[in-house]
Amino acid sequence: MAVLAAVLVLLLVVPADRALAARPNFVVIQTDDQSAASVRARLRGQVGGFRPVMPHAVRQILQRGTEFRNYYATSPVCSPSRASLLSGQYSWNHGIESNLGMDGGWTGWRNHRIFRHNLAVTLNRRGYRTSHFGKFTNGYYDEANNRVDRTVPPGWDRWVTTAYRPGIRVYGYELNVNGRPVGPVGDPDYGERGPGIDPDNCDLRPLRSVWPAGNCRYLGDVMTAAAVREIRRAHRQPFYVQIDYQVPHSDVAAPRGPQPATRYLGTASRTRLPRPPSFNERDFSDKPALIRNLAANPLNLAEVRRLRSSYRRYLESLRSVDDGIGTILRTLRRLGELRRTYVFLLSDHGLFLGEHRYDWGKFMPYEESASPLMAVRGPGVRRGRVSRELVGNLDVPVTIMRLAGARPDYQVDGRSLRPYWRRPGLRSERPVAITIDSRIESEGASASARAPALRYRGFRMGRYKYVAYDLGGEELYDLATDPRELENRAGSPRYERALAYMRRHLDEVTGCEGAACRKELPRPPKPG
Repeated sequence: MAVLAAVLVLLLVVPADRALAARPNFVVIQTDDQSAASVRARLRGQVGGFRPVMPHAVRQILQRGTEFRNYYATSPVCSPSRASLLSGQYSWNHGIESNLGMDGGWTGWRNHRIFRHNLAVTLNRRGYRTSHFGKFTNGYYDEANNRVDRTVPPGWDRWVTTAYRPGIRVYGYELNVNGRPVGPVGDPDYGERGPGIDPDNCDLRPLRSVWPAGNCRYLGDVMTAAAVREIRRAHRQPFYVQIDYQVPHSDVAAPRGPQPATRYLGTASRTRLPRPPSFNERDFSDKPALIRNLAANPLNLAEVRRLRSSYRRYLESLRSVDDGIGTILRTLRRLGELRRTYVFLLSDHGLFLGEHRYDWGKFMPYEESASPLMAVRGPGVRRGRVSRELVGNLDVPVTIMRLAGARPDYQVDGRSLRPYWRRPGLRSERPVAITIDSRIESEGASASARAPALRYRGFRMGRYKYVAYDLGGEELYDLATDPRELENRAGSPRYERALAYMRRHLDEVTGCEGAACRKELPRPPKPG
């Protein structure tokens, strides 16, 4: 009888173990403030010609996967966007409406159901090993006691997360490592070229040289090394790994712009600033009075020069992210896990680099801010393809849960992206909301960013984008004929029917919940 019982146990356990091992893995790589165009940018230093900024990202993710060109950060603000990526909900449903305050950042996370009902918890209950590296959300710091917050949110098995002290540091930062405060790592008083920065020879190729095994302390490299070590440890069970790089967001050290890894300082020193048709937009007469007053004057020559210098540092900082992408994919390949791993590359939102007269800011609903990079590679994903279906950050976690066979214990607003990477030409009539639900300029948003943090509600549907500002004014853009959003059609007789259509559906789209957010709308009218 004992032998028979043992056999029955094996018959029950082995298939379950095999089913667990057969599930796909997931790696989500998120940058901060990265514009969609920058992934394909080229830079030039003092010596040599042009070279790609992110060759690993282009060759190993975009060219071996599907890029979603109409991907939206449904709230182009750090904390609300990151909460949508981990919940599958719009901001008015997950409750994180800004970066600070009772409904913002880390305080908002603890005040709302998202704290215990999110992607990590859902996957963890399904047997996934979950890990997070890098930035989590704004305000993740015990300000009352001026120390690292020791809380590890539910659902995470491995937690190596940056303490969000006021100001972003790439040296001299503090960490929460599985509930234990660590740091500062490096010198918090670092300068652009020293003191306090790494030597030139710090590189990800000898991983042992990166802290804590070695002396190289650049934040992005440390997070890459920690993620690689976790993948090596976790690969015998299905895993979810999220790496949140803090670049190309600006850091606290002067001059303005992010601090690149030391090995890349100056490598973009002769790179020109892109000047698309929307750069320093000349004619603002079509914009609502509110927008005209807030960006009354074009950028002057000194401001453009400062922006060019910041842009060069911006590109240089992305080179270390690309090193991280290459290292992570190489690790997955060597472990035999790459074929069954979905790798998502995305940003929490974009950044203005002079477009529409906005210098170094986000928040606004224009494409440069609201439509960042997103691409995915993995099992069944078509290679080298582009989908132009309207999708949002709330769709990514829902996709992952569906692929993992994990059912959330809460209502999600997003939908799976799988049909759209299997058939990249597939289209639907589902709208995507773009909103900022809370006035945030008094809650920590940079007053000098030139892009104002206004409250608005809007959505993208088909060829149109419509936005209504709480302080007055509205915008309607026809992205089929005006992808740079240079001509507001809200006052055009040819677009009267389209404007009426968008107005009529605004409350429905920006107040939906659950299945109602996945509902398709009637096709909007063409221009008259």
